[in-house]
This record gives sequence, C-alpha cells and structure tokens, in this order.
Amino acid sequence: MNLICKAAFVLLAAVSPVYACAQSLTGKLKEYLNTSSLPAMQYPKEVKEFYSLNEYHFSWLTGQNTANLMLLAKYIQASGESGLEAQDYQPGLFKAYASAQFAPVNETDSLWAEVMFTDAAIHYLHDVMMGNRPEPFSYDGLKYTPSCYNIAALLNSYLSLNRFESLTRELEPRQTEYLAVKSTLNLFQKAMASAGFKDAYVTASKTVSNNKPLLTRLYQLGLLKSDTISLSEAAVKTKLKEAQKMFSLLSDGELRSTIIDALNVPLHTRVTELKNTLNTIRWLHCIKQEKHVILVNIPSASLLLYEHGKVVLESRIIVGKRSTPTPTLSSTITEVILYPYWNVPYKIATKELLPAIKRNPGYINANNYQVLNSSGKVMDPYKINWRSLGPGNFPYTIRQSTGCDNALGLIKLNFYNPFSVYLHDTPGKNLFGLNKRYFSHGCMRLEKAMELGRYILKENTTALDTLTEKGCLKNQAPIVVPASEKIPVFVLYHTTWTDAEANLRFYEDVYNKFSVPKNK
Repeated sequence: MNLICKAAFVLLAAVSPVYACAQSLTGKLKEYLNTSSLPAMQYPKEVKEFYSLNEYHFSWLTGQNTANLMLLAKYIQASGESGLEAQDYQPGLFKAYASAQFAPVNETDSLWAEVMFTDAAIHYLHDVMMGNRPEPFSYDGLKYTPSCYNIAALLNSYLSLNRFESLTRELEPRQTEYLAVKSTLNLFQKAMASAGFKDAYVTASKTVSNNKPLLTRLYQLGLLKSDTISLSEAAVKTKLKEAQKMFSLLSDGELRSTIIDALNVPLHTRVTELKNTLNTIRWLHCIKQEKHVILVNIPSASLLLYEHGKVVLESRIIVGKRSTPTPTLSSTITEVILYPYWNVPYKIATKELLPAIKRNPGYINANNYQVLNSSGKVMDPYKINWRSLGPGNFPYTIRQSTGCDNALGLIKLNFYNPFSVYLHDTPGKNLFGLNKRYFSHGCMRLEKAMELGRYILKENTTALDTLTEKGCLKNQAPIVVPASEKIPVFVLYHTTWTDAEANLRFYEDVYNKFSVPKNK
C-alpha cells in the first residue's frame, strides 16, 4: 500500500476521501478480520458478521463515512440520557477522536480503529435495544438472554441506506413504561446538571410556603416549575400529596417522617434506581414481545401479565416480610393446583406452630391441619409426644387440608424453584388494601388468583369453573391441572417500577438491598 493510503485514516472531524485504494483496503480488512491477532472486542462475532454483510468495506474512516463516525460519537456521548454509560464504548478511542490526537501511523492502526469503532457501535446498539446487563436472580431457571434482534444486520442496514441519523430514535424501545422511566431519569439528570445544584435537605415538618428546603426539593423532583414561586399553604399541601403519591405513601399532604425520608434520598440515588429499571425494561423487551410473560416486582408488591408486549392483567400481591423475604427468580409456570394442600415449611412448623400444639394438641384439628409421618401416613395428634419434639427433632410434616381457611386459598400456581415459593390465592383479602404489603413467609399471595389461573389454563378451565361454582370444599383432594401454556415468570426487585398504565412510582427498599444514604 502506498504512503497516501497508509495516511488516509487520520481521525479528524473531516477526513479526505480516499477512493483510489478502496478495493485494496477491502481485501486488507477481510484478511485482518480472519487473523488470530484481532484486538479484544465486546462483540467479535457480530463485528465479523457486519463486515461480511457490507462486503468488507470501511464504514467509518473514508469519505462521507466520517459523518457517520461523528454521529456515532454523538450517540455515545449522549448515552447517559438512555441510562447507559459512555465509558463502556471504547472511551479512549473516542476521546482521541474528539481531541484529534489519534493518527494511525500504519495500515494496521487504521484497520484496528475501523474495527474498534464498529465494535463500539454494535455494543451501543445492543445495550440500547436489549439492555447492558442481565437481571440478577437468586435462582435463574430460565437462563434467558435477549436475542430478538440481529444487531449486525440492523447496523449494516442503517448505514447502507443512509439512515444512521435515525438509528437511536427508531430502534430505542418505545413502550409507555420505558418512556415514563426515561422521562423521569432525564428530568432528574437535568436538575443535577444545573449550575450550583445541591440536594435540598428537608428537616422542618411544617407544610408551609416558607419551608424553603421543601419547595426546593419539590422543584428538583419536577413537581414545581420554580423553587422561588410563591404558594399558599393549600397549594404546598397539594404538591406534597403529589410527592407522596410518587413515593407510594399515604397522600394526605402531611410532612411525616416517611415522606421526609423519601424526599431526602439523594437525587443521584434516584437516578441509579431509574437506570436499573430502564435497563431491565430493555432486557425484557424481547421476551415480552414474543410470548406471554409474568413480571412480579417485590418492592411494589405487584404482578403484571404481558401478552405480546401489552399488559392484560394487573394484580396486587402480598410478598415476604423482611425476616422471610421473597427471593428473586426466573422460572416457568407448569401447573395450576385447585384445592391445594399447604405443606407447612419446617421452620414455620417448628418455630410457630409447635409451641401452640404443645399447649393444646387440639390446635391441629381446630385449624384443619394434619400430621404426616415420614411415610406420608396421617397420624393421630393426640398420640404424639409433642413435649419431646423441637426444632432439632421433628420427624413430621404438618399439612393444612383444603377448606375456606386454607392458607393457600383455592388455587396455587406452581413453578419450579429451590425456595419452595409459588403464587397462590389467600383467604385474607383485607391486606390487599394496604400500600405496603410485606407480610408473607416468602410466597406470593395473589389478589386476582382466579383471573390469572383462568388465563393460564385457557380452554382447559372446566375444573376452575367447577371450583368457582362450588366454592371452598373442606377436605377436597387437590386437583392438578397442567398449564395450557408454560408461561415464564420473573420475580424482580426494583425500587422504581410502573403499573399497567405506566405510572412511575418509587418504593421502599424493604429488604435493604441497596444502601441509600440521606442528604446531609
């Protein structure tokens, strides 16, 4: 290659077109991609596929292609607006490009730069469309990885059709829940970027117009247009009610400790929460579009059933209390059990039930329990020496039989996991009226258990119809009905979440998974 070709790829904002050596460079690029000494890349397979599709032409460093490189740099520079991190995408290379300090001195340098820019483009596009990291689970039974897009083909298409300027606008998710989270993220980012920004710290508990820190905080949260506006006490209360609703608290306009604590969480912590949620929405985008999927979020104590990207059922749920938390997991619902037994977990049986049984063995029959030995035989509770038993010596299983007082209600939705948790009905419906629903031993109680069961069973709902007609039957043997469709279920933990109407709320970190400092 002649000296002109070798020097053709100086990374400046405007690079002179070098068409004379294009054919030679195409061969060199193909040869370079087939060597064993390629640089470390995030997506080497996709990079090779991209160049195979475009017949090994340079896409960033020749002629008019440099305009696309400038656009790519702009996209990555603004990636924070989508909850991403610009430093994930070849930051050293883009920094050198932006400052015009990088000048390849030989052919290999030029090939290296071209390939690394493509890797950055594919990496960025992947993260925008399908998330930049997988969801963390205590048990991951699905091993789900989003793969509904061919990123290499998409990138090639947008470049070859001269539509690269529309890339992010057209390919970033457009679901209403995604847009709601992103909008709030951008609002908070804008507040933090303003000159002299400092988190307002609310201390006074009076909802009055001269509570300056309160007004400033409401402004920083986007609830006021200005922190210098003059408001009546009634108007301040109205805005405070909006804040209480945002933080899933009693909306009464009173400055109690709960809302003060929520207001005083630093804005950068809220930004982190929003970024995590935004990523999860992207990460789940493929599976939500392809099939039915159930999403349970623990902090919001809610369940959403999606059908091809649309919410078709929303239900309040009750999740585990702090001492017995509901685990995060992914699995598949395989069956619906009507009139389920409740096999009392060992810890509950020995620590909670056994003391009551020792005081009065009649507790067993009074609460519709049965005692089973290791062979599964039902034992007479009055013939057991309960006094000799304890947490380290309990060779029995306590089972609650079916009936109106069964802890699992009339229906149980089964999916495999090592924690023995599941979705189920409950006779205690009154707790669903509370904002904070953290009361269970780890299982998830459903307000709309019948509706979800009917959806899962689809045409096979005869048994469920019979159950609805007959109601709770005491000592009815359980009926196992296979799911008509094995629906994926994800149990997530996000302190920022949306409901079926894409209303965004912040929730208590009930299990203290995140260390959230207060403003000082």
